[in-house]
Formats: sequence, C-alpha cells, structure tokens
Amino acid sequence: MLSQFFIIFVVFIVYCNSLFADDLSIQEQLNIQKQTIEEQNKRIDELEKLIRSLKISEDTNIVNNNNTENNISETSSEEKINEDQGDIAASSKGKIYNPEKAFFGPLPQLRSKDGKYSAGLMGLVQLDSAVYDHQPNTSTDTELASGFIVRRAVLTLAGVSDKDWIWFLSYNYANGGENPNDGLGAAMAIYRGLKPWWLFVGLFGNSVGLDTSNMSSQRQFMEVAMPQGAFVFGAGSPAMGVAATYRGKEHYMRVGFYGEPFNNASTDDEGMGIHGRLIWQPHKKRLKAFHLGFTGYHRLANVSDTFTNGLRDSTLQFRSKGETAVSGDFIVDTGIITDLESYNYAGYEFAMVEGPLSLQSEWGTVNVNRKTQSDPTFTGGYIQGGYMLTDDARNYNAYFAQFWRLNPSQSIMDGGIGAWELALRASNIDLNDASIKGGEASSYTLGLNWYMTAFTKAMFNIVRTESSGKISEDFDSINGRLQIEF
Repeated sequence: MLSQFFIIFVVFIVYCNSLFADDLSIQEQLNIQKQTIEEQNKRIDELEKLIRSLKISEDTNIVNNNNTENNISETSSEEKINEDQGDIAASSKGKIYNPEKAFFGPLPQLRSKDGKYSAGLMGLVQLDSAVYDHQPNTSTDTELASGFIVRRAVLTLAGVSDKDWIWFLSYNYANGGENPNDGLGAAMAIYRGLKPWWLFVGLFGNSVGLDTSNMSSQRQFMEVAMPQGAFVFGAGSPAMGVAATYRGKEHYMRVGFYGEPFNNASTDDEGMGIHGRLIWQPHKKRLKAFHLGFTGYHRLANVSDTFTNGLRDSTLQFRSKGETAVSGDFIVDTGIITDLESYNYAGYEFAMVEGPLSLQSEWGTVNVNRKTQSDPTFTGGYIQGGYMLTDDARNYNAYFAQFWRLNPSQSIMDGGIGAWELALRASNIDLNDASIKGGEASSYTLGLNWYMTAFTKAMFNIVRTESSGKISEDFDSINGRLQIEF
C-alpha cells in the first residue's frame, strides 16, 4: 500500500514538473514573439519616416525643376540630358548636349507664377586686339592698322510667352554707328507648338552653312572662314524672313524664305530667295558626333533704278577682310555686280567630334546669272581641326546642327586650369571669273583657346594671309580676344 502511494506520488511530481516546464516554454515563446513584433513596429516606423522624407524631397525637386527649367523647348526622349548634369554639363561627359537649358547666361530670369511667361537678359562682350606685319599693295595706299577694338557688345532680351512662343531681341552696340539698323542682330518670334517642326518669323540669320550658323561666341576661331563669310553674309544676314526647322532621329532640316539684308540702304524692291540646310546626324553625343550635309540658297536679284556703264545695279557684292577684323580693310572684293538676274550657292558641311579631337570643313560655289554679260562662278572653302589639351570636348549641338558653349571640366572658379584647345585652319576664296576680277586669297590660322569658365574665354590667333588682286594684301597678324558672356 505504501509502495503504491509512493509510485503515485512520483508520477504526480513528474507530471507537475512537465506542466511547469511547458508553461515556461510557452512564456519564453510569447516573450520572443513580443520582442519580434516590437522590432517590426520599429522598422515600420522608420520606413514611414523614410517615405515621408522622400516624398518631401521629391516635391522639393519638382518645385525646383519648375522654377529652373528653361521654357525655350521640350526635347524629345533622345535629346533630353540627364537631370544630374545641371544647366550646363561639363564638356568631358559623353552625354547628348542640351543647349536649351544652357542657352541663357548666368543671370536669373523673370517668370510668371503660372510658368507660362519668362524673360531674361543676356550679354556678350568681345574685346579684340591685333598686330600686323604686312606687305602693302603698291597700287593702293592701304595700311593695315594694329590696335584694339570692341568687336561686339551685344545685349539680348529673350523669353517665352504661352509656353509655345519664344521671342528674341538682340542689339550689337559696337556696330550701331550712324545707322541703328546696323546693330540690330535679331528681332524674331519662334512657334514650337507643331513638333517636330519649329516656325521662325522676323529678323534672324539666313540659315546657310555651319560656321556661319554658329554664334560668334561659340566659333573655334575669332573670325568666320573667308569664303563662308563672303558667300553667306553677302546674301544677307541677318535678314527678314520666315523659316522652319525639322528634327528627326538622325536628320536636321532648315528651310527659309528671306528678303534682302536688313541694313541694306536701298529703297528698291527687295531681292528674295530660298535658303536651307539638310544634315545627317548618325551620332549626336558630345564625345562622339558626326555631321554631314548640304546647304545653299537660290536668290532673285533686286530691281534697281540706278545703272553703271549702262548695266542695272544690284546690292550683291562678295568681299572679305581676311580672317582678322581689327584693321577693317578688304583684301578681296567683286564690287557691286551689275546686270544681275539671279544667283545661287551650293556647298557641303562636315563636322565630327571624337573625344578631344574635332574636325570641321565646308566648301561651296556661287553661280551668278547675268542678263547680258557672262556668268561668273566663285568658289571657296576651308578645313579646320582642334584638339583639347585638357579632359574636355568641343560641344556639338545636334538640336540646331551647330556647336555650342563649352563648360570646362576644371573651371578656374573651382581652382582648376580651365579647358585648353589647340586649333588649325586653312581656307581659300577665289573671286576671279569671267569679267569680274575680285581677287583670290588664302589664309592659314593657328589658334589657342582658353575656356576659363562656361562664360569666359580667351582666344589667340596667329594668321598668315596671302592674296592677289587690285586691293590685295599679304600679311601676318597676331590676334587676341577676351570674351565675356553674362
């Protein structure tokens, strides 16, 4: 009996211990689960805080982008630049260049609250100097004068109205003189609501050639190449007209209808013509660009009421000062071409950028149709190349088939040395044909460009010019320029 009781007691003790152990195990599990839930809640709180901070940052970025976005255009997906590149991307980055975000200078723009209207002021100052060593033409008393000039002092007011209208008003105070029309460089409006077409109307450049389409502030040399300056500007630029551009995936086209040069003092009926460019652009990035196309114009002569030697006058005249502008003396000149009926220009454009190396070339011919006299043909072209000595690249602007502002990867404002570029150019123009003896000239230029910042640069050109003709001059010149944009 006692033994049975003892056995029952032992069994009871074991059973109680088992229940107690189970209770401890359950409590431990509950504690672990409670701790896990607390940690998960803590993580959820942290995630919620992170989401709220990201939302605030996103809203801030949207507001900032709306405040800083340039309303000049809305590019296609192929043409948009990454947001992290800012308004002017460094030239060493191999991205598609977005000139529209960098068009305006560093001055802030005025904007309406709804973002539909904006206006900004831009400026350009070019201070030139030159020293000449020349062999004067014995048949003339021309002396090439060394010295200093204000090459350009331009103020431009530009803005956007109703998002799809862009307008420009530009005036060069260094070229105004006694005739205010001489200084007016642009007074135009652009409508971009028919993408991929843009429509232009007013006073602006005449849509011919690559070097002449580049803004003067963005050219590789101080002056435009002789033949392009004579043949393109001779036809009138800027001029009143209407034009349209088309941008495809690999093509750019511009065509326009223009009158006579705006500063033409003639009171006769205007000559008119069709001008255009057609460009193939299989590569559009700034470290790798390729540009090949055709350009030209066909123009009808203005009807003049004056005569020279019994032949009706016109306003057409092809001439050049060479590739230096400080002296201001012409070295080749056809004179006013009389008996004019029509004339046309046709040429090619070529440019490429491959890292630090850039190449550019144009060649064209002008055919002049006269009513009773023989028809002359004039020719000319150039080839040039540049090499960046620093980690930079010349910026090809596929959106307008031209070159654009270079932002050095090591700006002097950040303690760097800026961007340095070495460039060479050779050009030739021949204005002798039929009864017209305008002369012939060749020019060879060595250039060194120092891009201190995106808006400040210095240029040095050593030019050798050889020419023949009635007013020809052979000369060497050392030229310098300080350029500031704002």
